[in-house]
Amino acid sequence: MSERVCENCRWWSAGPTGYGYCRKRPPIVSNSDESFPSTHKSVWCGEWSDASITPEQEEMRELTRRFAVALINSGYDARNTWQVAAEFAAAETRVQREKGK
Repeated sequence: MSERVCENCRWWSAGPTGYGYCRKRPPIVSNSDESFPSTHKSVWCGEWSDASITPEQEEMRELTRRFAVALINSGYDARNTWQVAAEFAAAETRVQREKGK
């Protein structure tokens, strides 16, 4: 995983002199001017998303995390919780792809 700084975030677009623009959200409109928030490449926020992985990989990670939380909340108690959650996530992804065909 990349270091959690703006420079390594999928939403950040480099600008001049170490600063860039966060494109996670729509531009901010003020005084009839539109612009994205400007940040320095060395900072980060809670919306940081690793630019070195694909959106599909990120989606699979999130789905696996959700299945793991659901398993734990349901009382499932095993050492292989994350493996089972990953299998559920992969199956869910396959089902979604098949529905899209």
